[in-house]
Amino acid sequence: MSSSKTFEQKFNSRFSSVSKIDFFKNGKILDIRRNNDALIFDFFNRRISFSRDGIHDIEGHPLTDAVKTVLCQYLLMCPDPLSETSNKLVSLREFSDSGPLFSSFTANTGKIIQTTFSGNLNSLKDRCIGLGGTLMENVSYDLSVRFKALSRVPVVLNFNDKDDMMAAGAFFLFHDNADKYLDLECMAILCTYLTGQLIQQTVSPY
Repeated sequence: MSSSKTFEQKFNSRFSSVSKIDFFKNGKILDIRRNNDALIFDFFNRRISFSRDGIHDIEGHPLTDAVKTVLCQYLLMCPDPLSETSNKLVSLREFSDSGPLFSSFTANTGKIIQTTFSGNLNSLKDRCIGLGGTLMENVSYDLSVRFKALSRVPVVLNFNDKDDMMAAGAFFLFHDNADKYLDLECMAILCTYLTGQLIQQTVSPY
């Protein structure tokens, strides 16, 4: 993934591009709430204000340039008309042109989750709920959780705990149209962000 300096440069470039378009129109298409001169993103369990004056967490918590880059890209890529999904869930590596880098990256984020929560399923469940995740029924997994990362881009985490035969396993999935709303790097950032929040030792989601 890119260094923090590179993300600062990417954010500045993309924020400049968003500032030149009618992002309120795109926000309406993407079902993002408007509050006066700002859009209010629901990003996982956070509320983030987006305006021409900048991007800020409404509760005043720090916000990384990587996350701000995702929000800019979401507005810039806004498809009109909306891209519909078949509701098929796919991994990041299944999108075209994902390449070995993204395949390796998503595998590693999954390994962090499975290593951290192997034998501790209830802890993972509690943290998922604390981050605004919705529990889903899935007979193939011990835990399946849907997170509303962005209004049109959910992220699903499937997890199987270890047993006598198998090690724990964790997998991030997206709807098959996610690449119409975000590029692959930004989807990878969502996985990184979610992984970081889940493995934090404190309950704080920031």
